[in-house]
Amino acid sequence: MRRMLPVLVGILMALWAGPGTASAGDPQGGPPNPGLESFAPEDQARMRENLERWKQLTPDEQQRVRENFERWKQLSPAERQRVRENLETFRKLPPDARQHIRENFQRWQRLSPEERSRLRERLDRWQKLRPEEKQAIRQRLEEFRKLPPEERRRVRENLQRWREAPPEDRQRIREEFRARQPQGAPRQPPSRP
Repeated sequence: MRRMLPVLVGILMALWAGPGTASAGDPQGGPPNPGLESFAPEDQARMRENLERWKQLTPDEQQRVRENFERWKQLSPAERQRVRENLETFRKLPPDARQHIRENFQRWQRLSPEERSRLRERLDRWQKLRPEEKQAIRQRLEEFRKLPPEERRRVRENLQRWREAPPEDRQRIREEFRARQPQGAPRQPPSRP
């Protein structure tokens, strides 16, 4: 919070001062940014840097900052702490990992509310699986990745047909699969994706 305070104060001062009022200095020789004198010199410098960054933002970017600040104010202290910790973890990641996270976030932003809801449901189902079930899924995924491209395409098409099949057809397919299995063989019929 101590690091965020000067940033937030700087942004608030820029909002309070309004466009054109925070200048490099008062023509009559007053302080360049009135109100900063009560802060430590390093905080003053950080606030001036933030104010300059604020001035360089487009109106749309400034609006997003305002909206984010409003959301920040609504967070509980525990939520704010989690945000700070996540940000610190993010900053420690290698640049390529941070870029991957940004791209995933942008993909998430482009999803419809229905797609997001389906993904949340899948995540919820995943989190409820036992460790051995998760391991089995990871193993099947690794086996899938090792398949030749044409075979992966065929598997994807079959999976899509499975998803689109009515429940009665799925049940019939499961029963046929079980009937074809030799006695004593592991029984892993097609399951719900």
